Amino acid sequence: MINPIWLDTFITLVETGNFTRTAEQRFMTQPGVSQHLKKLEEACQCELVVRLGKGIQLTEQGQRVYRYAKEQQEKEQDFIASLKFDAPFEGKCVVACSGAIAQRIYPALLALQKQHSALNIHVEVAPRRTILSGIANNTLELGIVTNQPESEDIHSEYLGEEALGLILPRSLPDALAAQVPGLSENAQGFISSSGSGSGSGSGSVAKVASVSGKAKSKTDGGRTLKAVIKHLGLINHPDAMHYLQRYFNDCGEAELANINPNKLPHTGYINQLSQILLPVSEGLGYTVLPTSTLDFVSFADKLTVYKAKNEVTEPLYSVQTPHSALPARYQVVKQAITQVLG
Repeated sequence: MINPIWLDTFITLVETGNFTRTAEQRFMTQPGVSQHLKKLEEACQCELVVRLGKGIQLTEQGQRVYRYAKEQQEKEQDFIASLKFDAPFEGKCVVACSGAIAQRIYPALLALQKQHSALNIHVEVAPRRTILSGIANNTLELGIVTNQPESEDIHSEYLGEEALGLILPRSLPDALAAQVPGLSENAQGFISSSGSGSGSGSGSVAKVASVSGKAKSKTDGGRTLKAVIKHLGLINHPDAMHYLQRYFNDCGEAELANINPNKLPHTGYINQLSQILLPVSEGLGYTVLPTSTLDFVSFADKLTVYKAKNEVTEPLYSVQTPHSALPARYQVVKQAITQVLG
């Protein structure tokens, strides 16, 4: 077994690139640093660094030993963190969720971490199937997904609802606007936090007004909407097909109920949540996303949410393994998440 003290000294030497700074950081003498390096090279039976004046350059073997040393260091840190099972405000917490949910919960988790600096919170953005697989395989401890999983290998708890919206460009191309003059009466605008129209330079966060507001859908609203999505085309993203199917099934627009989302024309694709609405704002297509996404874009005044007959929502659930209790710190994190999503 390679002496971990030699490895720690080697890590510092690689990251400082200098024997003098390594000695200062490790509270050693320079000859002591050289001695650790020599013993490590003898243990590895190869040369790890080439001395260049006061600096160093790693050999190929040195690069491999550095990667190994860092992996060992991280494993030790994770192991020590795992022993702090009952420390409610200390240790590493990993939460996996969709990008839209991450946008909603991350500010609250940062506030929690700021309050308790020993907490180490990691938010992993991942699709539903990856989260459920991670929970089932014990590679994840806590996740948030839409719709309650049916697997006996996963324990779930209801958190709240997430509203979905069919998001369109506020300004349609002239040719399309002429074909669907009733659209403006069926589209939901935005209000700023002060109650006036929002703009990208106002500094206020754009809020989506209630999708189930007072405006009535026209009798030909479904046909109008069908024409819009046919002409605009879908800005596709990893969850688009799932969201579209849910929206078509639940929105109450008869003309949409029999549409196959997989056969709709596409005009673009992007898998970065922060960018999905950009082509929509430029009039290049439409998409379906959680309406909370609109709180995080600076160009909300260029977007509109269609006022369907029914509000469309998805239930949100926390998921974890059913056979073991989560560390106490996760209960604190779950409480913060529930306050945001509940």
